[in-house]
Amino acid sequence: MSEVGVTVRGCRLFGTLGSVLLAAGSWSAGALPLGVPDGVWAQRSPAHTVLGAAAAYAGLVLLVVAWWRLGGLLRAGEPIGGRRLRSVLWSWVLPLVPAPLIFSNDAYSYVAQGALAVRGWDVYRWGPSVLSGPIADNVPEVWQDAPAPYGPVAVAATRAVVAVTGEHHTVVAVLGMRLLALCGLALIVWGVGRLASEWGSAHGRAGGGAEAGALWAAVLNPLALVHLVGGAHNEALMIGLMVAGLVAFRRGYWVPGTVVLVAATLVKVPAAVALLCAGAWSVGGRPDRRAGWLRAAGITLVGGAALVLGVAVCGQGWGWLSTLRGPAQVYTVLSPSTDVGRILGLLSEGLGLGTAADAIAAARSVGMVLGVCLVGFCAWRAPRTGPEYATGTALLALVVTAPVVQPWYLLWGMVPLAAAAWRLLEGTGARLASLVLLFMVLPCGTSATWSYAFAALTGASAAMAALVAWGPPGLGAVPRLRLQERAWVRAAVRTRR
Repeated sequence: MSEVGVTVRGCRLFGTLGSVLLAAGSWSAGALPLGVPDGVWAQRSPAHTVLGAAAAYAGLVLLVVAWWRLGGLLRAGEPIGGRRLRSVLWSWVLPLVPAPLIFSNDAYSYVAQGALAVRGWDVYRWGPSVLSGPIADNVPEVWQDAPAPYGPVAVAATRAVVAVTGEHHTVVAVLGMRLLALCGLALIVWGVGRLASEWGSAHGRAGGGAEAGALWAAVLNPLALVHLVGGAHNEALMIGLMVAGLVAFRRGYWVPGTVVLVAATLVKVPAAVALLCAGAWSVGGRPDRRAGWLRAAGITLVGGAALVLGVAVCGQGWGWLSTLRGPAQVYTVLSPSTDVGRILGLLSEGLGLGTAADAIAAARSVGMVLGVCLVGFCAWRAPRTGPEYATGTALLALVVTAPVVQPWYLLWGMVPLAAAAWRLLEGTGARLASLVLLFMVLPCGTSATWSYAFAALTGASAAMAALVAWGPPGLGAVPRLRLQERAWVRAAVRTRR
């Protein structure tokens, strides 16, 4: 067996072990529900929670190291095919499928919104607090009275899940949400691989390395695994539809591409950026101005028709347009505009020049204007950079300038960007940024106690010590010769023979 096969297999095994430990830890340290009759994801004692946190962080370290080393193989130019990486991916994903929610409890809000829709209530007017029982009790307090901030397709999907599982089986309903997330992940895997191949062919860089690198950066990234699968975020469905629409545009099928991207927008509105960039790329590729205007008109008409029809079929109305600002109620330290506003607010209140609320609102407004301008610039450059690159950079710019930023929001731009420029995400700085975002959220989805933090540190340290002490060959022996250097070595050996 080749050295590369042993190394890839080692990364796969240690990543799988990490995923198993992470999943096992979630059974006592994850975002467990309260008062559910299913009894499967029951709340544990503080001692069990501490042990679970230690196991979860030990597993997370193993998963991160396996992913990092796998990226080292790709950086060294090893010919790892996309098929092998897909096999690695599902080995890492499967242990998380039956596990409790981890790193987020948002899926409980999804289920509550689905229950409201099943009852025929307006999810864009009422919050989960109007419900009773565990299905409402597990929704975070900040979202109890908040209407759904998601599009009609997202609400229709959760309504379908709750219609099958019923309101009184929270665990089963959450697992249904995870199955939806897995469908989105499968779309991402399919779409990213094809986008990488299409982009490589268009730029004279055809080959399996682009697909493998894109999969490594987009879906094998632990940030994607723990939030799209472990947290069952509806970002998985949005991004999956988004990349599928970009594939259709790349292949010249702009009508179905427009319809799919509108569907992604009806999951979460930021996907509209992908339609803007793909449309700009398609229009810019027309042979003359008249053909460009006709294509722009066609995309506009098809998009408008798909939007109206989609809203009508989902049956939720247009109330979602008025709830888009809902997530801005939450303060997150990752939002630069909000951070600047809070600093300016403290200064203005100290100097008697204004209130902190006014300063935050002004800073957020400036950030949003800047974000819109950056999105427009990326769309303008789309005919030269390609729809994947334009979409990725535009969404990253939009996230950075947004009034609220969650770690998994960065995946909006990282996934399409990986298809066109995965080496940008392979750099040490980008990888470290992914890890910082990964460790900013706790597996339990809430604030930690001192005992929880100590257990997490202990588990992570134990995993690192084990890796250093034993130095498994599959993770430690990473070839550093590039392809050309390896070719020179083989040629020298043949000459000596």
